[in-house]
Amino acid sequence: MSTKRAATGFKGLALAPVTQNDLLGYIFGKGEALPFAGSMSRTSKESVTDLYYDDDLYAQLKSVMGEDVEIRVAEVPLSRMAELGMGTFNAETETLEADFNISGKEFALRFVVDTISGLPYYFNYRVFEMTGIRFDNFATRKDSISVCEVIITGVLKRPQKAGLAPWAVMQLKEDKSNQEACTAFLTAEENK
Repeated sequence: MSTKRAATGFKGLALAPVTQNDLLGYIFGKGEALPFAGSMSRTSKESVTDLYYDDDLYAQLKSVMGEDVEIRVAEVPLSRMAELGMGTFNAETETLEADFNISGKEFALRFVVDTISGLPYYFNYRVFEMTGIRFDNFATRKDSISVCEVIITGVLKRPQKAGLAPWAVMQLKEDKSNQEACTAFLTAEENK
């Protein structure tokens, strides 16, 4: 019997700050959970160069530089934003002093994708370079229902360490014997 793998949604979003990403190694810290994930969209960043000889198209050189990513979550606690390096949180005044133009900050992006079969996939994208964070969906009508979404944008990239794959994935077994390992996969530190 084949397992149905159609995706039904995603959850369990976590970001882990990357502390080393160079030719010598790749290290990131513990994953920080971002609850209330709403949606994630990805668009490939590509460039195409056409080569012409004798006025005929000779070749098209295609380069994929990464994927633009937009993640929408219903809310992110201000203290969690500070833990992720997006600003300084003052617990006494409940204030986040932040600069949301945080281009270049790298994280490992992890999340769970549910399937029809109930056997979710656990993804680990090793380099998510954050390009910005903003708030969206403000409403002025008091009777309207609106969520002040937090929108996180960035680019999925390859790690600089040669031979290290840009992402890893696990799937829950039918007997759920690897449930503990799958759960740990979302928040565990990684050192390559």
